[in-house]
Amino acid sequence: MSPAVSPFPRTTSLPAPATVATVRAGRSRSRRRTRRVTALLVLVLALASFARIALGKYVVALPDLVAVLTHDYSGPAAYIVWDITLPRTVLGILTGIAFGIAGHLFQRVLRNPLASPDIMGVSSGAGLGAVAAITLGGLSGVAVTLSSLAGGFGLMVAVVLAAGGTRANIGKLVLTGVAAGALTAAAINAVLTRADIYAAQDAMQWLTGSLNAARWVDIAQVGICLAILLPVCAVLAPAVDTLGAGDPLAAGLGVHVRATRLAALGLAVVLVAVAASAVGPVAFVSFMAAPIARGLGGGAGHARHAALVGAVLMVVSDYVAAETIPGLALPVGVVTAAAGAPVLLWLLIGRGKAEA
Repeated sequence: MSPAVSPFPRTTSLPAPATVATVRAGRSRSRRRTRRVTALLVLVLALASFARIALGKYVVALPDLVAVLTHDYSGPAAYIVWDITLPRTVLGILTGIAFGIAGHLFQRVLRNPLASPDIMGVSSGAGLGAVAAITLGGLSGVAVTLSSLAGGFGLMVAVVLAAGGTRANIGKLVLTGVAAGALTAAAINAVLTRADIYAAQDAMQWLTGSLNAARWVDIAQVGICLAILLPVCAVLAPAVDTLGAGDPLAAGLGVHVRATRLAALGLAVVLVAVAASAVGPVAFVSFMAAPIARGLGGGAGHARHAALVGAVLMVVSDYVAAETIPGLALPVGVVTAAAGAPVLLWLLIGRGKAEA
């Protein structure tokens, strides 16, 4: 007898060659675009850093700048570069990297462009810890960093618990964070009203966000912390990127959703606290970095792009704050807040149109 013939045609699990080629071509284009965007941001950061160092109120010619950096020049330019502009630039780059990655982690994990340390109150929590340390305890240095870290972590834990624990709905988590940020801002004002007038002035300058008092010891502290935290971010990045596609798909691909979300949020809180302890909770840098990076990347968000955008925002904003208005040097936080407010309105309007 001849074998029975199935009425259904045989199917194969192998994809068609054209499909494989299309996927590979798409991935290749994505990698090329990622490399181009990275190179562009590095170039912009280099140009912005040069302008911040050499093109301030005291202009340093390029040959003199090279001589100063190689310790072959001891004139006035050496003091300007080594004690003022170079520390501000380096600290701006390091803290911008921390703020940018923190914003990327928040928005990627929570899948909401409005989810950032600024909007969700984490920056306010870190600010409350630092303000209490400065005004009530008279502390400085590492103690302020630890207090800032405790404040940020305490607020994040309170937000997660109030929103329903590790199984909290993402929308509820964001709204709870906004409410917690408002309460924390009120607590900061209450602490300031009971503080010594001079301590309150120092705290207010810190809360605005400023690079005016950049010191090499602050740079070393932030640099050491980033040297530890950035490799952790690199290890966590693939799982975080998978979360951006949705919890069911991420779980199906083997990602431990709740553990990854909590680890990413915890890492973001640490990054914000480290940066804020050195320059204050500079407004909207975390919030703006990730959307700008996504726009440059054609919708694909990458942590390194957000880090570079954050660094560019800090350096450019500090230059604008310190050099563009004759006779007036503003804190960097004033410029970032002025730039971030329109971005927030644009995102809110865009989401409203999308939901209409």
